[in-house]
Amino acid sequence: MEHALLSAFGVVGFAIAITIILSRKIKLPTVLIFLIIGIIAGPSFLNLVAPSEFEEIFRFGLEILVAIIVFEGAFSIDVPYLRRVGGVVRNLLTVGFILSATLSALVVGYFEILPWRIAALFGVLVAVTGPTVIAPLVRQVRINDRVRAVLMGEAVLVDPIGAVIAIVALDIVLFGPETTILFFAPTRLLGGMLIGILGAVSVLLVLKIYRDIEPIETTLLLLGMSVTTFAISESALAHSGLAAMAVMGIVLASRKIPHSEQVRSFEDDLSKMLIGAVYVLAVATVDLEAVRDLWPYGFIVCACLMLVIRPITVFISAIKSDLSFREKTYISLIGPRGVVAAALAAFAGEVLGPEQYGDTLTALVFLTVFLTVGVQSTYAGIVAKLLGVKAMKAIIAGANPVACRVGHQLIDQGYDVTLIENNPELVLQAQKEGLETIRAEITDVKVLDAAGASNVAIGIGTTDSDEINLLFCQYLRAASPDAKVYAHATSTDVVSAFEQSRIETVDIEVALSQAMLDRIAAPLLTEALGTGDRVIIDVPIGSGLDKRKIRDLGLPESVLILLLQRQGEDLVPHGNTVLSRGDRILLFGLIDAVHDARQELMAIE
Repeated sequence: MEHALLSAFGVVGFAIAITIILSRKIKLPTVLIFLIIGIIAGPSFLNLVAPSEFEEIFRFGLEILVAIIVFEGAFSIDVPYLRRVGGVVRNLLTVGFILSATLSALVVGYFEILPWRIAALFGVLVAVTGPTVIAPLVRQVRINDRVRAVLMGEAVLVDPIGAVIAIVALDIVLFGPETTILFFAPTRLLGGMLIGILGAVSVLLVLKIYRDIEPIETTLLLLGMSVTTFAISESALAHSGLAAMAVMGIVLASRKIPHSEQVRSFEDDLSKMLIGAVYVLAVATVDLEAVRDLWPYGFIVCACLMLVIRPITVFISAIKSDLSFREKTYISLIGPRGVVAAALAAFAGEVLGPEQYGDTLTALVFLTVFLTVGVQSTYAGIVAKLLGVKAMKAIIAGANPVACRVGHQLIDQGYDVTLIENNPELVLQAQKEGLETIRAEITDVKVLDAAGASNVAIGIGTTDSDEINLLFCQYLRAASPDAKVYAHATSTDVVSAFEQSRIETVDIEVALSQAMLDRIAAPLLTEALGTGDRVIIDVPIGSGLDKRKIRDLGLPESVLILLLQRQGEDLVPHGNTVLSRGDRILLFGLIDAVHDARQELMAIE
């Protein structure tokens, strides 16, 4: 067993080391590369990874790895947007899950690939998506906030539900529908949720007591407490750990955690390594002969899952939602199966054995994972562009403090922001702040095209060079004529050149003189805005706030609505002003209070 473990560790380490480089060079999803390496290293080829030789450690290791991955996915969720599309996610986790599992089982049973009882287990296994494949996809494609919230919310929350129900389905296959088995799912889900909440509360109490915590200490606190919570949950109620991890992660994501961006960055890197370990180990249990035997009906089943069953479940789950038809269509075409399906399939296959079609079940699930990840990762970006569900793009020339501050403000307003800078120190600082920053020459056309110049909504030149700002803005204007383009002008002499290219400028001399006049004429307002503690933010009004009076919004006393814009007209609002869908309001106040108020308003369905 010792030799088998060392061999498996070596393969996993090699896979993690080489996959990131390969994925960039050959443009393949990392999951596919991990699966390919696992197949080559498994018993069907090199036999370097043989899970059967360390079966108990294999099962326990998969559980721990998947639990940490689920926690990381839950902690990365955008909770305000999750609340806004919560109805859709709830329906996908209930009606959608039942529909997907049932229809998948019917298709497999119809083609007689598996007996009906095993087909039902397959339906449950492939009804889950998963943050391991959804998270990299949404980062790469950069879809809008509502679509991202639905996909990530479903992926994170369906994992524990699918895992528990899969265990129930497996026990029913083995022992029949006993009463104790039927009570298994609700007790594990509710118990895990409660323990997850307690784990999150423990973390928050530590953070409340220990206020001067460093980024690495916060990271270790969250990672350590997540593992502890999982262990307690599994010890108290077997198979409740994933529910605990999902709930703990979401609760913490909804709170203000110190250094949260650095923590998420570390956990993202950690999850990439864990994902590699899970896929390499799990795919080693697949019998390639069983995969070949699935032709052609197994491939027809996968096509039905992607093109028929997934769209049916999404459109039914999104009835009466605020999602547009294009957004529903995109969500219905994206549903790659992930690490929980793979890990549970490996576990179920080992328990069932060949005599109960365990090898066929495992092969069919891994074929589903492989095809859904490979096919949907390939067309995700193209379809997002065709359907118009990508986030609004903003490109900023420079990574100086002004550029970073503007970048953060645009991100808060829902933009996908990219900074371009050639100074390595400024690039490093911007990246530490969590901003996507490309180190390159700002006027390099290839770099601008790669950053998304043809789809840009806002372009901003913030460098100290008028020539660079002008060339940058002119190219963005040519590549995307409808874009709003702004530039920093170092003197009044160059303003006319910018205006001739229809580029709005901020002249440093004019800005300075205006700031002085503002301080003389309105010292209180200038002081309020100049300290950096206060901010003005634009908030769009959706269907959830339609026909609401401003006085009923429940805004804190420190947040003021300065202006209401309706159909291009500026209005001064008062308490009895009734909001309409499509309006925009300007909130003013302390930074944290305004951001919290904006999130609460946008979360209202």
